Amino acid sequence: MKVIPALNLNRTSNSQALTNANHYTTSMTGNPLFASADVVAQVTNTSTASTALRTALSAPTSDVKLDNIKVARETLDRHLKILAGKVEAIANNPSLADDQRTGVIHAAGMQVKGRTSPKKRVFSVANGEVSGSVILTAAVGAAKAHEWQHTTDVVNFTNRIAAPSTTTSITVIHGLPAGVRLAFFHKPIEVGNVTDWEGPLFCTVV
Repeated sequence: MKVIPALNLNRTSNSQALTNANHYTTSMTGNPLFASADVVAQVTNTSTASTALRTALSAPTSDVKLDNIKVARETLDRHLKILAGKVEAIANNPSLADDQRTGVIHAAGMQVKGRTSPKKRVFSVANGEVSGSVILTAAVGAAKAHEWQHTTDVVNFTNRIAAPSTTTSITVIHGLPAGVRLAFFHKPIEVGNVTDWEGPLFCTVV
């Protein structure tokens, strides 16, 4: 089985391209799956290209602003394609079992080409004020309760630990290992509706 990352760059706005690029680079930074020097360098190149596009977009109006934005976007797209190519190579390494390949692409924050995209993520994760704590926030909606999980397995997402369920859309998990990268999941509980787990979202606990 071969898996390919889906970027859909032709249908992505500049602002969404920046959001996606940040999600990819954040997901890959510090992740042992992507620790080789060439991949780390490409993550850095992609971050630099993102900054250049953001700068071009926020520059004062001028005769060359649109041209500068176009050039910066084309550069970012090239770096994203290179980055996706490196993720694809890692995911399709012959030493990996087939059931691990999709997990590699998801660990990079990317989706798999040819698969149905999951619903838009509607929760967020951020470090709390106290060391070893993380704040999880879900969108306010029809959910009557919320379930939360996390795991240190950022590849296959096994051994997920359940945090206490909440009736509010925000929770704080304490006692997490500082300096460790975790994957987080959220599931809204709605009356009369079967819901799916959302995630993973990644965060290195401080």
